[in-house]
Amino acid sequence: MERRRFLALAGAAGLAAAGSASPALAASYPFYDAGVTAEAHAKLGELAPYGVTAFAFTPSGGWVIVTQDGRYFARGIPDACFTELGALSKAGRRIHCLAFPPEGGDHWVITTDKGVSARGLPAACLDRIKSYYAAGQQVVDVAFPPAGGDRWVVTAANAFYAKGVDDECYQMMRNLTQGGRKLTRVAFPKAGGWVVVAQDEYFARGVPDACFTRMGTLAGGGWQVHTVAFAPGGGWVLSTRGKAPALPADKVRQVENKVGGATLWQRMSAYHTPGVTVAVVVGNKIAWSTGYGRLEAGGAAAAHPESAFQAASISKAVTALGVLRLAQTGGPALSADVRPHLGWTLPQRDCVTSTAAPTIDRLLAHRAGVVGRGSTSPIGACSGFASGGGGFAGYGPDATVPTLLQVMNGEGNSPKIELTTTPGAEYHYSGAGFVLLQRMLEQRTGGTLADYMQKEVFAPLGMTTSSYALTPAFELASGHTATGAVIPGKRNRYPESAAAGLYTNVLDLCRLVSWLNRAYTASGDIAGPLSRASVRTLLSEGPQPGMGRGLFLAGAGTDGFSYSHDGSNYGFRSLFQGYPKLGAGFAVLANGSDAGLVNEIAAAIKKVYGWP
Repeated sequence: MERRRFLALAGAAGLAAAGSASPALAASYPFYDAGVTAEAHAKLGELAPYGVTAFAFTPSGGWVIVTQDGRYFARGIPDACFTELGALSKAGRRIHCLAFPPEGGDHWVITTDKGVSARGLPAACLDRIKSYYAAGQQVVDVAFPPAGGDRWVVTAANAFYAKGVDDECYQMMRNLTQGGRKLTRVAFPKAGGWVVVAQDEYFARGVPDACFTRMGTLAGGGWQVHTVAFAPGGGWVLSTRGKAPALPADKVRQVENKVGGATLWQRMSAYHTPGVTVAVVVGNKIAWSTGYGRLEAGGAAAAHPESAFQAASISKAVTALGVLRLAQTGGPALSADVRPHLGWTLPQRDCVTSTAAPTIDRLLAHRAGVVGRGSTSPIGACSGFASGGGGFAGYGPDATVPTLLQVMNGEGNSPKIELTTTPGAEYHYSGAGFVLLQRMLEQRTGGTLADYMQKEVFAPLGMTTSSYALTPAFELASGHTATGAVIPGKRNRYPESAAAGLYTNVLDLCRLVSWLNRAYTASGDIAGPLSRASVRTLLSEGPQPGMGRGLFLAGAGTDGFSYSHDGSNYGFRSLFQGYPKLGAGFAVLANGSDAGLVNEIAAAIKKVYGWP
């Protein structure tokens, strides 16, 4: 069964029960079950009007029901658990959950409004439960995947912790809580799959169709799904004890449902893109961040906001900060000719006769006369170039990666870098120009671009999962072709790091957005790699209309003024945008080959938030 959301379901209150599922008769609170014993079904009918707070099955088929007013009934649960349940109820404790680890025997946990009683739990699980109570948070749910061992989920009033669960299940827990909801229930069928409930929303994978349908029935009637339990033999129980709460609109869900006229998941499928991550900045803080799908098609690892993707040409925008940082700290001024700082002679076509210089500022604005790969045909000409160009193909798993100097000399898989047109005369988007900036940075600092950016930009901004290294030691997404197949070697390598080699995640990009917004609008300098004056230069129009230094600009002079850059590497697409005056922005990273998806997600974000 595919992942589905209840909001996509029509109200189903009038549907007949599927299979052996039976609705409660004349109950204050509805419940549904299937595949349970006649006694369990009868007791649910008796106790549902009092509001079921917990229903749980033991691995051997026992079961227990507890209501919100302290009534309970159990059959076949461990004696010690039954005795403790009676004592807690007599003492007036409100029971939040009972759970039984899949190992069976005398292993169980009861959480209440005032603490926990447990026997035979994994030590880390019990420690986590106790730590929440010590912090003043009641534990509302504990769940155990059927594989057993040290695998569990603990849900507190305002937090959750999971260990050893399916990665997509964790992804969905994270996703739901980003929208201002609290996780309330997690449940695992013995045959695999999971359900994650967060107040008025839920996700499910691999649960019986009849169970999922009845979850929709409850939600369609305005009820909150409070209890989800799966019997070891395949049966299930659903119950509620009240209507779903009135909560503020969930903007995460609004975005997910406005992507290209469909849902985000549907568009991912249409574009054959296995994984996407998104983060949004509001009030110059990361308001939410989510992951969707997988880091690699067919793999177990889900895409999370912390996962690193190739940012492709966003590399240029981030490199621009490093260039301005160098100028600010005693390096060449933006107006300087780059050639004396290369330790290498920049070739020049015979038809370039002007004495105009390829300045650093012109390189940042793609107007330095260094035309990108693909636009250099015909060779020797200074105009009438073929379309397309500006990027680099990268190097696959079987290719030898050239040095930066070899790239510049045309000894890799791209033409040599040269002055092709008169500097300042024309705009030609040029990754080759950023290779020259990379060479300048490395010649001036005596180290690699990766080391320089880590020290001077990433560390000061807290960008802990960003690197220009060829193969950084992060959790990395794999690239995919237009048909959704993993590209050879999973990721190409880009020695042209400044132009295309950045690895990062959406959280780091949004940290950058937040800082740029604040630095741009501040009355003076704030902590970070650039002064306010340098940030103003970065985000002000330079030699190219509509462009700052390494960033594209829009809406100058309006409250909707923004800066942005997108990216396209083999198997990856990316986009980020910031709005300084609105204190807003977003980042989208995808491991597919069609830019349409990231553009549609960006459009959905803008529509939901009303940004231009």
